[in-house]
Amino acid sequence: MPKNRTDAQPKTKMIIWGRAAGRCQFPNCNERLDQDLISGNLKRNKAYVAHIVAAAEKGERGDPTLSPLLADDPENLMLMCDPHHREIDDKANLEKYTVDVLKAMKRAAEERVDRLLSIQQIRPSTILQVSAPIGDNETAVVFDDCAAAVAANRALADRNPIELKIRGMRHKDSDPDYYRLEIAKLRREFDTNIRWKFEEGKIEHLSVFGLAPMPILIELGRLISDISDATVYMRHREPVPGWTWPDNGPPLRFEAESGQIGPQKVALKLSVSAGISDDRVLAVLGEDISIWEIRASKLGTTALCNQADLSGFREIVGRTFDRIKEQHGEDVELSLFPAIPAACAVELGRVWQPKAHRPFSIFDQTSETGFVRRHDISFAD
Repeated sequence: MPKNRTDAQPKTKMIIWGRAAGRCQFPNCNERLDQDLISGNLKRNKAYVAHIVAAAEKGERGDPTLSPLLADDPENLMLMCDPHHREIDDKANLEKYTVDVLKAMKRAAEERVDRLLSIQQIRPSTILQVSAPIGDNETAVVFDDCAAAVAANRALADRNPIELKIRGMRHKDSDPDYYRLEIAKLRREFDTNIRWKFEEGKIEHLSVFGLAPMPILIELGRLISDISDATVYMRHREPVPGWTWPDNGPPLRFEAESGQIGPQKVALKLSVSAGISDDRVLAVLGEDISIWEIRASKLGTTALCNQADLSGFREIVGRTFDRIKEQHGEDVELSLFPAIPAACAVELGRVWQPKAHRPFSIFDQTSETGFVRRHDISFAD
């Protein structure tokens, strides 16, 4: 850097820190710059006040007229972490990070902070991260992604999330004892880390982020229940990977198709991510059954892109549970065959009410043998 550079004055730096809320203003970074969690130094200032138009004429994006005028101007300064400060000032990147590009970055970051902090009644929310291996694939739920989704939903994430890890390293979800052991563990950890906090008012609101097999997520929803104040999120691939609801598609419609009246055994197909043929159900339960179905107007792994669609799914599941009880009686043997996104699985468990609905068994798809009974939701749970 040129030796005759003029640094921003302390008062100006305070303005920059305030407008940035102490976070890196490079897009999608948002790193907190007043501490270093890796070294454990919680008082370290690792921020850089970066000039858009260089403070010196011969600096990066320097200008003989503007450089001396803007060297101490808050409108010409950004708060950045070390890697992104180096990125924008690298001589190989100057055509990419022009004055206009950096001004747009700064404006977007400051507008985001202003929107978040201008909310009069912002509610605190505790993040609940639940993850488990699915098949041979490990899953992870990243806190920063969750916090961004919570902020987009006009809430403020508690910096101390609750993480429930269903490791499953010693056995896979295809093993006979997997669900019995892991669901028992989930219940214990829920009681230890969550239930008592709700009862004592230490948790006002729960933001739920889950990546796990369907039976575990449905059980998670049952534990949270419909009484708890909670918002359920889902991992999206498009348009940008993350947990923030895109809310960019036409509303999904859900329709319920009744099965035949008479049989005591009822199968409920939940077709959102994909369709389920009757033959696959009959192969498991036999011929003397009544097959019901809840089906989305559009099928696919990316079909559920609007947060409001979850309310529609919850509503029709609750109504269908009621209708099955009315048509098939108190002794109905209900089996669920879900092909649904993770968020729907959690909401399905939350909808079920032990005093109003009948118990049910959950069948999960396997590549080797088709649908297999994995878990039961009952009054005794």
